[in-house]
Formats: sequence, structure tokens, C-alpha cells
Amino acid sequence: MTDATPRATLKGALDRHVATLVAMATPDWPISADHCFLRVAYDNAMGDRWDQAARRPAWRHLPLDRLAVAVDILARIAAEGLPLLAALNTISLDYRRRHAHALRHHP
Repeated sequence: MTDATPRATLKGALDRHVATLVAMATPDWPISADHCFLRVAYDNAMGDRWDQAARRPAWRHLPLDRLAVAVDILARIAAEGLPLLAALNTISLDYRRRHAHALRHHP
């Protein structure tokens, strides 16, 4: 019997989209690892560094509406490719740099 809860359905969609993106990745893509695609999707879905708002694993702890947005982001990356991926990766890395900078300057 399968778990048909909304969270399990979204987790399945995340896994499928990430597998697609890993298979699609080419050497000119800025990322190619599954966890990097998830970072980009979760950070952009949250509008900030996701792990500042939820515990790991994200698929279990993010609000369902944000998890659905992450699924949509991964689907859009698969459809649009490198330009969208590069833009969203830059945004995600900016969120992370901002937090790292804040930690260094505000102990």
C-alpha cells in the first residue's frame, strides 16, 4: 500500500523532478548533484535559506504550500533549462552568502 498523503505525493514529485534534472545536467550547468537542485528549489520556494526556517529533511518539515512551490520550481527548471537554473542558483547562493556574512559579523 502506498502513502497517498499530500506530503508523500509532493515528495514523490520532488524525487522524480530531481532525477530528471540530474539526468539532464550538462557540464555547462552550474550544478548537477541532486542535493544542489533541492537547495535551489527549497531556498527559492522559501524566499530565503530554507534551513533557517525548517529542520531537515526539508520535504518533511517545510509547509506544504512551500513544498508545492519547490516542486513547481523544479518542473520549471526542467522545462526552461540553464537560464532559469543559473538565475535561481545565484539567488540561492546569495541567500546563503547573506546568512554567512551575518554570522561572521554578529556572533
